This record gives sequence, C-alpha cells and structure tokens, in this order.
Amino acid sequence: MDMTLKVTSALSDPTRYSIYLYISERKQKVSVQDIAEEFHIHPNVARLHLSKLEEIRVLQSEYVKTGKGGRPGKRYIPSEEIVQLSFPPRDFRLLSDLSVASLAKLGEEGFKVLVEVGYEYGKSLVKPYLKSHDLSLLELSQAEKLHILSEIATSIGFSLDESISDTNQINFHYDHCPFNEIAQLEPLYICGLHNAFLKGMFEALYSVEEFKQEENILNDCSTCRYHVIVTN
Repeated sequence: MDMTLKVTSALSDPTRYSIYLYISERKQKVSVQDIAEEFHIHPNVARLHLSKLEEIRVLQSEYVKTGKGGRPGKRYIPSEEIVQLSFPPRDFRLLSDLSVASLAKLGEEGFKVLVEVGYEYGKSLVKPYLKSHDLSLLELSQAEKLHILSEIATSIGFSLDESISDTNQINFHYDHCPFNEIAQLEPLYICGLHNAFLKGMFEALYSVEEFKQEENILNDCSTCRYHVIVTN
C-alpha cells in the first residue's frame, strides 16, 4: 500500500509526469541540467523531480564520466522494472506468465495460436484508429501511414523510430521491449507474438512484400530492428 501511495503521489504532479514521459521517449541518457533546460525549471527543482521518479522505480540512474574532468555526472534512463497498479489489487503479470507458459507446453500448436492472435490483434487496431480520426486508407500518404503506425505502437508501449530508404522500403526499430520480462522466460513465443503483431499493423495499411526482423534485443543487440518492403 505504501508503494501504491508513493507512485500515485509522484505521478500526480503534471510536471513530474511530463518529465517521465519525456525521458521514456528519448533514446539517450539525460542529466539534471537537460531536464532543467527542457522544462524551464531550476536545476534543484529538476533534481527533486528526478529523485522522486527514481524513488518509485520508474527511472534509474548511473554515473557517467563527462570527459571534462572532475566527478562523473549522474544520468537518468527509464527503468527496466515494471511498476504496476490496479484497483482492486490484481496480479496481471502472473496471469500473463501462466498464459504464455500454458501455450509453450502445447509446443508448435501453441506457438501457432499465439502468432495468429498477435497478427489479428495488430491488424484490428488500425481500423478503429482510422475511423476515430475520420481517415480513408486510400487517401493516406506514406508519411501519414508511418505516423499512424507509430502512434498506435506508442499507445501500447512500443516507441518506434522509422525511416524510409525509398518509396517501398521502410526500416524501423524499438529500443525498449514492453514485455521484456516475459520475453526473457519465453523468447521464442514473445518475439513471435511481437513480430506477428507488428506485421498485422503493417498489413492493415500496406501490401507487404517482405517483413523481416534483422536484429533482436534478446540476442545482445542494442535494439530490435526491422526491414519492410511494401508495394503501396
């Protein structure tokens, strides 16, 4: 209960919550001075906000040499630890662990089911988005499609960085897997689910000729990186 009160109290401050979102979306470590300048606040106020966020374990810090001599400077990054709240108390992490473990016991058939569900769910997210924003798929530009993919992915924990090498090739990656803890236990199943989910999103917007994962965080890479070839 004490931790629940700490988390809700810390994140109820609009500036502090904005700082957390800012750091979670960046790919680089940030300092107290970075936050002070970005949010136009005194460094002491920035330090207090960062300390509060670290206290509830949504951020973690490390000391980094600045290259300017003197003591190493403190830098903040999003924590890999899950902070979960539910009212009334529910352990949804346990439910997800048991569900994935159950599918894993089914072997190839369980993997097939998980991939099918992931694909259909990813695909199903696009249509409601288009409807709620009064958009027509036939009228969307390449840039608009990529923006839609990024927004939907971000809403469920993926922060996608994308680029277009030409009109038919898209490269994208994400650095923080939203299900990293479960993926450590069942990497084949969770990575298969993620790939199918992302492919479903793409195929709801494009005619996909090739969808390929080139790098994987679980294989000691710094990011999960994908290459996609589309025909529209």
